[in-house]
Amino acid sequence: MVSQDTPSARNTVRLWARVTEWTLNRITGLPKSGRTGALVWIGLFLVGIGFVDYVTGTRVSMGFFYLVPVALSVVWLGLAAGSLAALASWAVRMAADLTDAPQSIHETWLWWNSASALLTYFSVIWILHALIQLHRQLEQRVQQRTTELERETLKRQQVQRELLELSESERSAMGRELHDQLGQHLVGTAMAAQVLAHRLHGRDESGAREARKIADLVEQGIAQTRQLARGLLLERVEPERLKSELEELCAGLRQQFPAVECVATVDTPAELRDASRAAQVFRIAQEALRNACRHSGAKRVALTLRAEHGDLLVVVEDDGRGLPPQEERSEGMGLRIMQHRAEHLGSDLMISAQRGRGTRVMCRVPLGGPVRFSHET
Repeated sequence: MVSQDTPSARNTVRLWARVTEWTLNRITGLPKSGRTGALVWIGLFLVGIGFVDYVTGTRVSMGFFYLVPVALSVVWLGLAAGSLAALASWAVRMAADLTDAPQSIHETWLWWNSASALLTYFSVIWILHALIQLHRQLEQRVQQRTTELERETLKRQQVQRELLELSESERSAMGRELHDQLGQHLVGTAMAAQVLAHRLHGRDESGAREARKIADLVEQGIAQTRQLARGLLLERVEPERLKSELEELCAGLRQQFPAVECVATVDTPAELRDASRAAQVFRIAQEALRNACRHSGAKRVALTLRAEHGDLLVVVEDDGRGLPPQEERSEGMGLRIMQHRAEHLGSDLMISAQRGRGTRVMCRVPLGGPVRFSHET
């Protein structure tokens, strides 16, 4: 059994819906000249049909054509105008038939036909009026639902902005703690190890060497801590410094993950002039690079940033194990935050990955238009 829900069937339904909507909008709307123009058009139709009815006489039935001015009156001017047009059409038709009726046609037959036509006109008026009312009610409901959807969208954007601001606040707090507390503690530890190495020098060379190794490891930890704290405390990124900041980020990741070759190819376009936009681009690249270095098991992670077709293209690729299929994948907080950042930049975060063949994260950021952040914290 062949399914009816095919692309061609859906396209046909959409086309029919568009044609119907266009027709309703054109018919139900008043002429450009307003109510006066509507009355003129209705009168012209009525006079023209009545003249043809008079000329042809009873040989040709024009009853159906009187529905045109009746229908237009209902659609343009309302129920009362449609009723008046129906009575006028009935009168014109009756006058035309009585004027040109052959002697063989009984007047009772003419009156009966005219009464049947009048009843038909009023039935059409009632049906059209009901359809127009239903159409207007549907339009009002659509407008209400659209307004509610816009309101909910604004609320969602507000929540996203608050979440991102909270994330920035937590980052700053963590950065300050790393710099002020852990950094100072490590500095004190390194100094103690150096003092210990100095005291052991000449007495226990093996112990002195071990103490110096401990001091070197602690100093490496100090450098990594400062690098992490600097990245967390980075509040604004001037567009002209975006390239150097990203290159320094890759250098810090190479120190933090010696087994991963992290490289950056950055060509900052001149159209990027907004520090808030540059800061969000930096955060997206930072999160994607760190995720790749930590979780992908890759040997090489590459960042590419360049202008393409009026947009800023940000791509992070790795040669790691790749992400599992979509149904088996669980999105972490970092990925959701990247997606929210991309949405606020007017972009989409696109992730393509195959198991065992690496992952590619791409974000195409429009260079024009404001960033939808109230401020950068």
